[in-house]
Amino acid sequence: MWKQISAILVLVAMTLGAGCLGDLFPPAAVPPAIVPVEGASLDHLPVYTFPFEDGEETIRIGIDPAVYAGAKEADRRLHLYRDLSEEEWIPIYYQAFANDSHQEPFYANLIAAFREIRDREGLDDDRYLELITVFVQSIPYRTDDSITEPKFPIETYGDGEGDCDDKSLLLAGLLAREGYRVALFYFGDEAHMAVGVGSAGCHYQNTPLAYIETTNASYVGIPPPELSNGTVLASDPLVIPVGDGPRYYAACDQVMTIERALSVSRARVEALAPELGMRVGELEAEKEYIESLGTRMTALSRSGEVREYNRLVPEYNRKARDYNDAVRSYNTLLEESRAAVDLYNHLVTHAHDRPGSYLRARAYLAE
Repeated sequence: MWKQISAILVLVAMTLGAGCLGDLFPPAAVPPAIVPVEGASLDHLPVYTFPFEDGEETIRIGIDPAVYAGAKEADRRLHLYRDLSEEEWIPIYYQAFANDSHQEPFYANLIAAFREIRDREGLDDDRYLELITVFVQSIPYRTDDSITEPKFPIETYGDGEGDCDDKSLLLAGLLAREGYRVALFYFGDEAHMAVGVGSAGCHYQNTPLAYIETTNASYVGIPPPELSNGTVLASDPLVIPVGDGPRYYAACDQVMTIERALSVSRARVEALAPELGMRVGELEAEKEYIESLGTRMTALSRSGEVREYNRLVPEYNRKARDYNDAVRSYNTLLEESRAAVDLYNHLVTHAHDRPGSYLRARAYLAE
């Protein structure tokens, strides 16, 4: 869940001076802004280690204490000097957090760390976007009860935690500065925020953007069926542009394969569950009957009732064969169910590795 937006409609009284109209009227809105606090210091610098593809990466940069402290102390309210609609003032408000000029050195330092990984690993634009996304997703999701409005991205990084709007602002700010077409998805009805990135396919609702959930590890282009609190995203989001660069996400075909494998494997597990449960009951009943029959035959053998014993042998052997066949059939279904469960769990827990997940998903669907 995000934190609230603070907007104040300000009434301004002015005295007109003859022949002097320059700078007379204030802007329509004055958004939050950082005023650096000179002499500020930091108690600690965060170090982030997070999974990416088949390994781990570590991000460690310094941040300007003056800017961080200024972000902490900033007036986070939007001062309106005209009665603007929500579609007008909400973008002004959030863009101010992402684009405050005092944060540019912070963005540059963080991007330099990402580029070092990109160059070392030979990442293309899709994998590079995923690297930045996984980093932001790995920041712990937590709401700071002492702050009722969004954080500036430098705060989210320095605090080592944030909620949906905090983390979305950080991700959108980073992707915009790396040349991606990116926007914020503002879900007013559901009190949620996510990120949209320009994409070839996997468009979210009626936008040309792929959905990115920042609150937890998830694939680019796969929206959550519901949020952690059970909320379903049913409304059309307000799209707040943050970057209009030429880069876009082009791995949607692989993401769609992963999404299809998730759906197919889950459906197969759900379909097999009642069948397996029924067969377990049947096998237990059949085993109990065979054991009872065996006990009876043992008693007959000991008492010398050979004729009755011999009469039961064919039935016992037939029941045993049928039971063994049923066990083999059950084990085949159980193995199929386990394979589907293993794949589903792997795909869910390896959203940080889209290339590897795609290979597993493709192989499963080809079986």
